[in-house]
Amino acid sequence: MRTPIQDHDHKTDIIDHVNQDHSEELLTIANAHSPDRQVHSAGITDIYQEGIQVCITPQGNQNAYDAFIPFEIEGDLEEKILYSAYAAIVKQGGSLSGSRKRFFEVTATTQLTPNFTRLTVRSATPFPEYYPGYAFGFMLKTIKSAPKQASEPGNIRWLQQAGNRFFIWLMKRLSSNRRQKMLTSINKNVRLYTLRKAWQTPEDTATVHYGQIDIFTHGDSPGSLWSGSLNTGDIVMTRSESADKHPHLATGQALLIADETAFPALAAILEHWHNPVPPYVITLSTLPDEQNYFSDVRLPADAQLHQIICPAHHQAEEVLKIIARLSRFETVWAAMEADAAKAVRHHLRNVRNIQGKHNHTKGYWRLRAPKAG
Repeated sequence: MRTPIQDHDHKTDIIDHVNQDHSEELLTIANAHSPDRQVHSAGITDIYQEGIQVCITPQGNQNAYDAFIPFEIEGDLEEKILYSAYAAIVKQGGSLSGSRKRFFEVTATTQLTPNFTRLTVRSATPFPEYYPGYAFGFMLKTIKSAPKQASEPGNIRWLQQAGNRFFIWLMKRLSSNRRQKMLTSINKNVRLYTLRKAWQTPEDTATVHYGQIDIFTHGDSPGSLWSGSLNTGDIVMTRSESADKHPHLATGQALLIADETAFPALAAILEHWHNPVPPYVITLSTLPDEQNYFSDVRLPADAQLHQIICPAHHQAEEVLKIIARLSRFETVWAAMEADAAKAVRHHLRNVRNIQGKHNHTKGYWRLRAPKAG
């Protein structure tokens, strides 16, 4: 028996999010489910209360097939899928943390706008060639020096795998509430910041890799305080990294939307624009001065720019007013406050019929409810 998900929009949100942004994790789940086959790609086609329906394409010219992969824990849908990914990684001997650590040296800090700080950093390893929307999970601390790169000793590797297995065992036995608290605690000192630009320079006998990390600061938040405390020569560490993919923007009429947290990603997308059709662009900010972030960004010829100045809790209604005036568009990339993104995403899907891979509308952050009293 498979119980359908009654909230169709919520289910579709999860399917689109996992297929668009977590293809590596989904591939890991598919590989764990089909250990006797080499999997080329996988995509969720449906979700039930009991598990996910996945279309798996094997390596080579073999035909794709459908597989039902049951959930192993109780909880909401996001938790169930997250646990499936964690369990698959551990089952295949992978690492849940630390496998993508990087160390950067801060070479300069620049104040771009009242609330945008730019970190220029130097890296011993290359940055990605295509960097629009590429994000690093920064640990909110500084360290004295980057450790020398060395192969991991066997006993440390064994201990790490044992720790991963214990983590999966514990997650499976905790209540949903305690599980979420544990995950929040693990990630409380990690913040995702976007790589704005990357380049390399020959110096002496080696090539040195440089990058710019643009951070939108707001009040006394932990990330704002951390970025404001950094000085030239500080070493910072990242724990994870993720790419943003934009093949859907290569053709057709595109709509691009971003608030301040997504300005660096949007700026890089615009500078890498190869679609012959100029996009519609909507930029949102709480303060007018933050729009100056785009003063030195090269926009595609004839791009139609709409600037919105409004409080964060009015993002959705202001964006929808602009969208109502646009006669036709076929594909979307958008990033803003989570509830606003949800409202815009559902409007695009249900009213403007922008579906699946053409509707990349993401929540980059969540507005906190005001405290009572």
